[in-house]
Amino acid sequence: MLNKVKTFFQLERTKWAVRFLYYALILLLLFFMYGFNDASSGSYIYNDF
Repeated sequence: MLNKVKTFFQLERTKWAVRFLYYALILLLLFFMYGFNDASSGSYIYNDF
């Protein structure tokens, strides 16, 4: 049983899928942390000049 699990996680497709999900999760978390705002909705650093 353990050998089947090890073999499954050593497959190239599995590695690719896990890596894809990892980076997609990071991207989604960044979107939710910083919001889906456009440039005009937030404060802009040069507005006071």
